[in-house]
Amino acid sequence: MASPKPKFRVVIVGGSIAGLTLAHCLLRNNIDFVVLEAHNEIAPQVGASIGIIPNGARILDQLGLFDDIVDTTEPMQESSYWTQEGNLIVRNDTPQLIHKRHGYPIAFVDRQVVLKVLYDHLADQQDRILVGKKVIKVENLHGRVKVHCADHSVFDGDLVVGADGVRSIVRQQMWDYMESRGLGREVLIERNAMTSEYSCVFGISTAVEGLTPGSGHRTFGEDFSFLTLIGKEGRVYWFFFTKMDRVYSASEIPRFHQSLIDEHVAPYLQKPIRDTVPFAAVYERAITRTFLPLEEAEYNHWAIDRWVCVGDSAHKMTPNMGQGGNSAIESAASLANSLASLIEASGDSRVSVKDLNDYLQPWQKKRQDRLQDIFKKAHELTRLEALATWKEKCIALHLFPYLTNYLADGASQTIVGATMLDCVPLPPRSLQCTMPFTNFHPPRNDAIWKRALWAVPLIGIYAVGRATALPVILNTRPHLYPLFKEGTWTAGNGEVLSLTKPLYHNLFLDKLFRPLITCFLPSITGSDTNSRVQMLSFMTDLGAVYGIWLLESYRGAHSWTNVLLPLTAGTVFQLKGIWMVAPFYYTLEYLMTPLYSLLSGSSSKEIDAVTTESLVLSTLAGYYSTTFANFFAPSLRSRQWYNAMWQVFPATIPLLQVPLSLARRWLSPSSPPKDEIDRKQQQRKRRQNIRYACGTFALVSGLTFIYGRFTAPPGVSFWNIFVPGLRDHLAPVTSFSDGIARFLQYDELISMGSAYVWLALRFRELKQAGARFSWTRAGAAFVASLLALGPGATFALGWGWREELLHQVAKEL
Repeated sequence: MASPKPKFRVVIVGGSIAGLTLAHCLLRNNIDFVVLEAHNEIAPQVGASIGIIPNGARILDQLGLFDDIVDTTEPMQESSYWTQEGNLIVRNDTPQLIHKRHGYPIAFVDRQVVLKVLYDHLADQQDRILVGKKVIKVENLHGRVKVHCADHSVFDGDLVVGADGVRSIVRQQMWDYMESRGLGREVLIERNAMTSEYSCVFGISTAVEGLTPGSGHRTFGEDFSFLTLIGKEGRVYWFFFTKMDRVYSASEIPRFHQSLIDEHVAPYLQKPIRDTVPFAAVYERAITRTFLPLEEAEYNHWAIDRWVCVGDSAHKMTPNMGQGGNSAIESAASLANSLASLIEASGDSRVSVKDLNDYLQPWQKKRQDRLQDIFKKAHELTRLEALATWKEKCIALHLFPYLTNYLADGASQTIVGATMLDCVPLPPRSLQCTMPFTNFHPPRNDAIWKRALWAVPLIGIYAVGRATALPVILNTRPHLYPLFKEGTWTAGNGEVLSLTKPLYHNLFLDKLFRPLITCFLPSITGSDTNSRVQMLSFMTDLGAVYGIWLLESYRGAHSWTNVLLPLTAGTVFQLKGIWMVAPFYYTLEYLMTPLYSLLSGSSSKEIDAVTTESLVLSTLAGYYSTTFANFFAPSLRSRQWYNAMWQVFPATIPLLQVPLSLARRWLSPSSPPKDEIDRKQQQRKRRQNIRYACGTFALVSGLTFIYGRFTAPPGVSFWNIFVPGLRDHLAPVTSFSDGIARFLQYDELISMGSAYVWLALRFRELKQAGARFSWTRAGAAFVASLLALGPGATFALGWGWREELLHQVAKEL
């Protein structure tokens, strides 16, 4: 009988909070592991504390650990902020607000307590936690890792995870491995990534009169600060931060002898923890105290081949925000999720390096995107509390009282994007809150100046328009004035059309739109057969373009201001030409709506199903019908009238949409989703309607383009019907029909070119967020669609594909 295949095994180095949390998460996923802890006990009292914040608390709750931990704490109720003179800056109940919003309190507890709970709950699996195992070497041999300990014991596995803190032996060994793989330059950068600018004396004290359980105090001082949190039975968790004489690089970071603590804190003993309590009152009751430099490091490499780092070995931040331990808990849970997915997909206990990298590199990218924001906030908070520069002084001492809500919202934004353990149901308390978790961290938002740089091609397209379309229309105007003076225009068939007869029976509208309607007469009457083909396709395509503009503005992330943008832009481009408006519209839309905003909430990206339905119906009835009547109405006079109706479509489509939407909602009223199944059904309906809208726009534009191809005048290049020559803008305008035909070619070319650049920018940010597609294949599909179905159908299909990728990214994040 063949021996059973060995299971995929993870060797966890470090019995830290990150290491033991990972052990629990792997256990829940039925993944084999062993934990190697260098110390002789798993939960020593070293005087450290940890803040349990909702993003970490939810994972601990999933693992069944949270209640045992929180029973030893006193949840935070209020926070007070003080100057170094003991004056109150502001007091607030933000901790209670965070509890209400996210279902979990903020609480501080001995790190020893958390480690003990993590260990105790392993129960009969505690034999996998080995103490006194100081790792000294890690080898990657024959598709396995071998972890060597100082006592000469060796442990092998498929993956080694360094949860062994800021001076991680696993990270050091991983760097050596990377150098052997020719990554010396990257390793050199990593080895110098850590810096230290602040030091910290932290400790735990017995109860102090004047410090109430459940309260927190922060003192902002010149180059120093205090963070004091009062737990159960008055137990005081305190941190004394000071700025060092300079910023130390990795190899220079000092190590402080603990005998220097008294000397170091002496000048600050009378500084206030709060107005009635000096630091001396806390310090003299200290049970434990430790003096350390505060290292800061953002590493680029967390995972490579069979090596992974989590917790402080991957991301070391200052403790002022309390997110170091909670981020480590998140990293452990998300790593377990990725490993579980990998093992399930591979179907084999032996996983190749390629498969590991295929799963661990996206894990690394996703975690780094989230940790970069948290690291930056912790970095800035440390310097704010120590009044590092005039800017921090101004904010902390003068603006801080007015920033309470802003800071609470910032904290919530960090919390809601937390990861979860996929294999365990969500605890009820995480669902019964006012601001639920979104379970993903939206992609990092580029700085506005970076987005503006990416939008430069759109402004370049506008510049091309000014150099081409503008001279043509200016040179056409002299041919237009005699027509108005005469008051008539003669079509190719000899029929004479009046240019003065009222079409709107409104003096203002007739005067405003008369020149525009006249410009369309050569094409809609068939007098210019080439222009007729081009304009039939172009005007049809504008229905798709404007429809997509409106759909974009209807997203849940947008306000009525965004809805007014396409209405205003549509009105202006009818009067001035879409070539002049489209580049600026797409630029503004791109800058106003980064991908981050569409993924920051569960409904931000969604477009209401009824709204989509009513838009398609109003476009069919109010746009396409008048567009085709421009070209196929039986008399030229009626075509002229239909063009007048077409000119006001930016207003008529939304106006027609309103009663259609109201009628649909009245006939089939919708209700909020009752459960997750109902919510998914509604989401599926919204996506189906988006596909229906894109399909409708693409079908109408595509069929019209194909019709134009078959009805084009014989002997004329179809390319030349749509695309002007390179020097056509310099050629003299010989007649009104000649000039307006060339201008309308430029109008289409520039407007659709802007649309494609905007789509490319949207695809770029989706690619950055993890969307899976090939630029080469996308480019090939674009060219094929453009040649076969025309510009409008290509734009509609491209936008529809973008919607599919948007949902894919949102789902995977």
